[in-house]
Amino acid sequence: MIAAALAYFFFFRGDSGGLASSAPGAAKSATAPATPAAGTPAVPGGEAAQRTDLTIGDLLRNAGTAVAEGRLIDPPGNSAVDFYLLVLGRDANNAAAQEGLRELFSLAAGEIEQKINSGQIDEGRRAIDLLGKFDANNYTLTILRNKLDLKKKQMDREQEKRDQDKALAANAGKNATPAATSPTATPTPSAETKPAVAEAAKPAAAPAATKAAAPATPAATPAGETRAAVLVSQPAPRYPAEAFRSRQEGWVEVAFTVAADGSVKDGSVISANPPRLFNTAALRGITDWKFQPRLENGKPVEQQVRTRIEFKLPNQ
Repeated sequence: MIAAALAYFFFFRGDSGGLASSAPGAAKSATAPATPAAGTPAVPGGEAAQRTDLTIGDLLRNAGTAVAEGRLIDPPGNSAVDFYLLVLGRDANNAAAQEGLRELFSLAAGEIEQKINSGQIDEGRRAIDLLGKFDANNYTLTILRNKLDLKKKQMDREQEKRDQDKALAANAGKNATPAATSPTATPTPSAETKPAVAEAAKPAAAPAATKAAAPATPAATPAGETRAAVLVSQPAPRYPAEAFRSRQEGWVEVAFTVAADGSVKDGSVISANPPRLFNTAALRGITDWKFQPRLENGKPVEQQVRTRIEFKLPNQ
């Protein structure tokens, strides 16, 4: 039964690049009051960044209200992330703001992914940049940046194809116009007129031959692709039996190298809470992860990654 207990985890830190999908996980929902405490000034939408009359306490309460109302990254200037960042702008070591951002980070990343999937490229980029103000090197943001770039390229290709189809349809309509009118301009064929009609038809075939030859022009060869490693398989690490028996939860922040063949090597523990309890499980777990390697100009290369693995007990 102990072996059935899985560790829930999500990416926390990493280097620049991109990834096709974020790791599965269940971050804690940020706890916050549903409404501001009495005397806390309410902030109209979009005005948070301009408010200098709010105290740090006011900003934290407004952030809590925004979380409770589901305003994690929207609207711009009046979201939970905006308020927490304003707190850190005044007090870079404010523990409440740092913890609040850590708790909502994966939830906000999920909202950003939805924006990307629905084609909201500009909104997705704005939200990624917003979270990047808290942790610019977070590997989840690397994943999202790569997904956004891929989505934009896909949308650009689709738009280009629509434009091409529209142009081809317009050209086809122009070319069809003389053919449609020619029967009314040509006399009913007789023994005398048939040769003339045949001669007149010969020049009309020349443009068609020219069009048929056009595809023979070689297309430009695209440059080699450059992208970050892509996570393709991430089995959950085993929950340590000792921690399961004592009903303990925690996390481990690890660093490792994604090799040129997509395997994981050189894993090490950066920090952990509680110390040592989950270290072995985390290091063993990452060796089972599989990636598509980082590409630079089409050539696979190694990439350094940092991530946090959270160990959560299953709900009873």
